Amino acid sequence: MEIENVIDLVINYWKTQGIKITPKSVDEVDRIQIYKNLKIPDDFKVFYFHVNGMEELYPNETDEEGFLFYPLEKVVSVEKEFVLSKLSNKQNIYIFSEYMHRSWWYGFELIDDERYRIGIIPDKDSFVPITDSLSGFLNLYLENSSKLYDY
Repeated sequence: MEIENVIDLVINYWKTQGIKITPKSVDEVDRIQIYKNLKIPDDFKVFYFHVNGMEELYPNETDEEGFLFYPLEKVVSVEKEFVLSKLSNKQNIYIFSEYMHRSWWYGFELIDDERYRIGIIPDKDSFVPITDSLSGFLNLYLENSSKLYDY
C-alpha cells in the first residue's frame, strides 16, 4: 500500500480517538532537519507533511493502545537519548515513537542514502528490526500486530 494511503488510514484512526492532526510544510520539515541535524527517509517526510506525529505531548498524548508518535521536533538519535548506549550505529538510529510511556521505543536505522529499517528499541543497547518501510510499520500499527511487541 502506498504511503499516502496508509497515512490517511492512520489519520482517520487518530481522528476517531480525538487526536489532533497537525501537518508540517515542506519548509518546516526542511528547517527542522537542518536545525536538529536529522536525516529522515522520504516516506517519513511525507508522513510529517500530512501529520506531525501526536503534537499534544503533555501529559503524553497517546492512542488508546498506548502508542505515542513523536512530532518531528522530538525525533532524537539513540546516541543523544541514550548517551551510554553500546549500539554500534547509534548515531544513525532515530527514535520516532514509543509505547506505554517509554516501556520501549521504535526507531529507524539509516543504512545508506536509500535504505533504512525500523525496529524496536527495548533498551539502550538493543535494536530489533521489524520492517524496512514506514508503510509496513504503520500497517503493523493499524493491525495491532504482535510484531510490534516482540523483542
